[in-house]
Amino acid sequence: MEQAGLVAVDLYDGCMLYDFENHRMMLCDLDEYRPGPFTLETERLPGSSRYMAPEEFVRGSVIGIRTTVFTLGRALRLLLDAGDEEKQWRGTSGQLTVIKKATAAAPECRFHSVHSLVDAWHAAT
Repeated sequence: MEQAGLVAVDLYDGCMLYDFENHRMMLCDLDEYRPGPFTLETERLPGSSRYMAPEEFVRGSVIGIRTTVFTLGRALRLLLDAGDEEKQWRGTSGQLTVIKKATAAAPECRFHSVHSLVDAWHAAT
């Protein structure tokens, strides 16, 4: 999707199906990918606020691939823990470091691409 110039909108755990038998994650309901980057012209984007980047709530902000990086970081975070306090953390400290960078409040502090997030994730596991 990134190579096609598309940005995730409304991506959350309801878009993910896990096949426990084959240990595979599948994505579905991806109708909200949009060409990006784009400027948010409404008060907020649609979606689950638990997965949304700060810029998705600010009219006039730029929504780009670093917004998608944030959303994917939140998905990793919420799949490996029950919340944000490491009360049920199932990952490694390296994975948590990757997640924290991916979900930095300022877009410029996040990974610059989904590919770089994936590379960092593989290096941390």
